[in-house]
Amino acid sequence: MKDMNQTNQQILYYARNFLQCKGYNGFSYKDISQKLGIKNAAIHHYYPQKEDLVAALLEASRNKLAADIAQIVESGGSAREQLQYYFDYALKEFDEGKSICPPGSVILDFEELPEKVKKQNLLLLDNILTWISRVLNTGVEQGEFNFSDPVDVRAELVVEALMGARQLSSIKGRKTLVRSISLIKSDLGWKD
Repeated sequence: MKDMNQTNQQILYYARNFLQCKGYNGFSYKDISQKLGIKNAAIHHYYPQKEDLVAALLEASRNKLAADIAQIVESGGSAREQLQYYFDYALKEFDEGKSICPPGSVILDFEELPEKVKKQNLLLLDNILTWISRVLNTGVEQGEFNFSDPVDVRAELVVEALMGARQLSSIKGRKTLVRSISLIKSDLGWKD
C-alpha cells in the first residue's frame, strides 16, 4: 500500500511540474510515465482521465493554501508577513522551474477544459482572492498598507500582477518577478 501511495505522490509531483511549465494541453500521461519508468496504465489506475488528475492537482493546491494560511494566521503573522508568504512562494516556485502558478497554468485552455477542472480552478482562484482581500483589509486597518481603491479590486490587481509577472519572468528571468513584487508592494504603500 505504501508503494501505491508513493507512486501516486510521484504522479502528482510530475503532473504538477508539467502543468506549471507547459499548461494543460502541454503534457500527457506518456510524459509522466516516461519520467517514472512506469506504464500509462499505472497512471490511469489512479486517475482514469487527465481531467481527474488535473482536478486533483488543483484541489491539492487549494488544500495546501488553506493549511498554509491557517498556519500563518495561527502563528500571529501580520498582514505583511502573510502577503510576503505569497510572494516568497511565487519566487520559490519560479526557482524550481515552475514559471506558471497553478491557477494560471490552465487559463490559456480554460474554455475547452472539462467542467471538473474549471470548477477546481475557479475554487482555487476564489480562495486566493478571498485570502488576499482579507490580508489587505487587515493591513489597511492596522496601518501596514495604504491605498484608496476597494480591497477586493486591489486583491484582484495583486493576483493579476503576480500571475502575469510569473509568466513574463519565464522569458525575461527572475529579476522581472522580483521587480514586479517590489512594484506591488510600493502600490500597497508597503514601507520597509
